[in-house]
Amino acid sequence: MSDFQASKALVLDLHRALDPAPAEAAADVLARYTTGDWHFRGMHPFNEQTGPEAAARVFWEPCKRAFTPFQRRQNIFFAGRNFMDGYRTEWVCSMGHLLGLFDSPWLGIRPTRKMSFLRYAEFHRIEEGRIAETALFVDVMSVMHQAGLRVFPESTGATVITPGPQTQDGLLFDAHPEEEGRTTMALIQRMIDRLVATGVRTLKSDLELDWHDDMLWWGPAGIGAAYTHERYLEQHCRPFEEGLEFLTHHGHVLEFAEGSYGGFFGYPTMRMKSKGGYMGLASAGEFEAEMRIVDLYRRAGDKLAENWIFIDNLHFLEQLGVDLLDRQQRLSGGASSS
Repeated sequence: MSDFQASKALVLDLHRALDPAPAEAAADVLARYTTGDWHFRGMHPFNEQTGPEAAARVFWEPCKRAFTPFQRRQNIFFAGRNFMDGYRTEWVCSMGHLLGLFDSPWLGIRPTRKMSFLRYAEFHRIEEGRIAETALFVDVMSVMHQAGLRVFPESTGATVITPGPQTQDGLLFDAHPEEEGRTTMALIQRMIDRLVATGVRTLKSDLELDWHDDMLWWGPAGIGAAYTHERYLEQHCRPFEEGLEFLTHHGHVLEFAEGSYGGFFGYPTMRMKSKGGYMGLASAGEFEAEMRIVDLYRRAGDKLAENWIFIDNLHFLEQLGVDLLDRQQRLSGGASSS
């Protein structure tokens, strides 16, 4: 059995302390669980920070002031060793939603005074009983959509509050046989290697090798979710692949798995060029941009059944000359940023 129980306990203790803490206490709480030079990777506009005070200032304090009372609704939780560094480092993943009443402005988004769901995926590298590195991906565009701001065209896939696994078994609080995780990781890597080798071009024959027919693909706001091979090809692959030209795959910071769950993140993952039409926003031209991506998977038997995806589209689009944060502030009448 793989034994990541101490690392899992550390992250769960952080959640229990951080989630109910007031905004002004966030930095102190983070400091109790992280190293002094803690490396924080966030999505745009939070980006990279060093140390708990900086991470609290750019993300946790504004977020906690905007969404109250603050609640974490976790759907996936697992741990493992990183394939990318020869299984040397140990990581813990948590995915779900951060929930609160949206009562104060956030990133210039005007509050709705209604419940709002901030979709998140976070990855923590554990070193000598402390968190030394964190990547936190959140779906800011989903909050814009929930607030009624139509600053981007209708998604080609379904716009929904993303659920957890169909099997309701994504919280791996207990240890799992190491071989299960290795099987999951090998399947994910086989699928990704094939995708990169084709220049990010997906055919139904490719999906039939690695994915169940009734696959579920839970994409980010602006793209949306898709169900079954045919609708995944129609509602994500074709718009994505027709709007962008694949240039370079940089690889991943992390690839790991435990049990039937696994995934990766890149920071950045790949370099793309706009051919025009990406999400109905980016025009064609000589623009090249880096894309930061998270993929989390559930394996069922010898194929993949579900995939949860985060793309830092605010960062990607800004490189292509589209500033959605500025656009939504102008649309909402310049709500002050928190």
